[in-house]
Amino acid sequence: MNNQAPGQLPTQANPDVVMMICTAGHVDHGKTLLVTMLTGCQTDRLKEEIERGMTIELGFAPCYLGNNLSVGIVDVPGHEKLVKTMVSGVSGIGMTLLVIAADDGLMPQTIEHVQIMELLGVRRGLVALTKIDLVTPERVRQCREDIRAFLAGTFLAQAPICPLSSKTFEGFDAFYETLAAEISRVAQQPQSGVFRMPIERVFTLTGLGTIVSGIPIDGAIQVGAQVELVPGHHLGRVRGIQRFLRDAAQGGCGQCLALNIPEFNKITPQRGQVLCLPDHLQTARCFHARLRLAPGLKKPLDNAELVKFHSGTIEETGKLYWLDPAPTQSGTAALASIVLENPVAIAVRDRFILRRPSPPTTVAGGEVLAISYTEQRPRKAVLLPQLQAQEAFFAGTDPATPQGMERRIEWHLLRERKWGASAQDICRGILLPAGVVPPALARLCQAQKIIALSDDNYIHADVFRASFAEVEARIQRASQDDQALTLTLGELRRDLDWPAPLWNRLEAELQQRRNIQRRGDKLLLPTTIDQLPADERAVAERMLRLYEESGFHSPRPEELPELLKTTPARSARLLDYLASQRLLIHVAPNVVLSAGHFKQAQTWW
Repeated sequence: MNNQAPGQLPTQANPDVVMMICTAGHVDHGKTLLVTMLTGCQTDRLKEEIERGMTIELGFAPCYLGNNLSVGIVDVPGHEKLVKTMVSGVSGIGMTLLVIAADDGLMPQTIEHVQIMELLGVRRGLVALTKIDLVTPERVRQCREDIRAFLAGTFLAQAPICPLSSKTFEGFDAFYETLAAEISRVAQQPQSGVFRMPIERVFTLTGLGTIVSGIPIDGAIQVGAQVELVPGHHLGRVRGIQRFLRDAAQGGCGQCLALNIPEFNKITPQRGQVLCLPDHLQTARCFHARLRLAPGLKKPLDNAELVKFHSGTIEETGKLYWLDPAPTQSGTAALASIVLENPVAIAVRDRFILRRPSPPTTVAGGEVLAISYTEQRPRKAVLLPQLQAQEAFFAGTDPATPQGMERRIEWHLLRERKWGASAQDICRGILLPAGVVPPALARLCQAQKIIALSDDNYIHADVFRASFAEVEARIQRASQDDQALTLTLGELRRDLDWPAPLWNRLEAELQQRRNIQRRGDKLLLPTTIDQLPADERAVAERMLRLYEESGFHSPRPEELPELLKTTPARSARLLDYLASQRLLIHVAPNVVLSAGHFKQAQTWW
């Protein structure tokens, strides 16, 4: 379960790994040698890597900095053909170590690596200017100026640049102190999300079974927890964890983990699949994002252009469809949809990059805003305003903060679970752990941004107000246009397929505001009744007196218009009202008794 001798690891405790950092830079600029100096680990593990002197797959190594502080270092390949592997190494990274050799200076892969990290959301880093023993001090000075000019406007614009030699150790102490200071300053705490780990490697150990390794991009996992492999939806249980080469009871975001899951012995997990908690992650082929073109891109991206999609360890072919007008200048951004050939396990807020298959070039990157789980791509006319509204809703909000999480819950209830959801539904819908959501829901209820329909069913306040307004409008139309005194529940709910908790809360609110009164399955309309003209009140009183006087020889409903000298519509409406008030009783469709005679009949029986 490690780079040197799988399964032969010490078990003593080690300092907590606070974050992951990754190397980046052109091939043969000294990344692996620098990692070896920092960690004592040889991250090249494949025979061809050692023979050729270049990193082909990701290498992981722990770096202990003293003061009980340590980080994990991912040594990523620098060769252009292996950029896709570099992308997977950047997932879950909190900081980068950009390595540039003083004899070569800036090279094509140096530039592309910086672009990839920027597009994938890495925001902090440090520059190691290596091989200074091979050049003059003047060359070192010139390299520093060139590097600073290149990094202007990037996330590394203010990053320290540390000259050093991995052969003579010149400048190494200063570099080490700067690295430790930067790590202490930006040390990343595990994100408060649900565990998700893109699978980087899979191997088998005798007596243990299948081992899967990778860097979780969110959440934490413990020994004994059940996990799901997506795509595939295979379940397994974590029997053991190694975190940075040592046994551990748990591990989480930004840490290099190896998980022993014997149930996967028969299915052979693949790179590109994702481990997560059960029933939390779905697969999809179509998602939507604000896409930013890579700096220096010479040929703009065409609509429906074929692209290679990379996120975590996922690599998939797809097509790009612009929603906004296609941007023509590098570095600019626009909304777009990406439709992949095969479904992948991806979530909202995941970062990704797009590359052209030929010639292989990084062309764009972005963050997933929304996902379509249907096979049919949404229509642009519907999708575009929804995405624009979503961006406006989250403007100026950091999704990782408590306020950002509350906004995510709000949006989920506003757009994804419009008619209400439980706390567990919300946890699964936006990939937040169970302990985070209930306090956030309580705060949102107190702020009257959401409403609790029941003990564990919540709806956005805007949705509830819109629903209440629709029901009020129906009551008003029945009252004013149809002159109705009552409505049945079926009439009120016609064509509105809303869940029972919402209807119950709406009805309670209507009664509280005296919009209606409930009588069995009838809803009285007090506003209309209170405003009855005097002549209609007189007809109602005559009808009631007629049934009281006629006793058990009561008239049939169809006889009332002639007996009362009124219209059939008014007669039916007033009869319905008196029956809803339990002043008249329908014994059968054509048999009506006064309440007093009905009680007398019950006594006789």
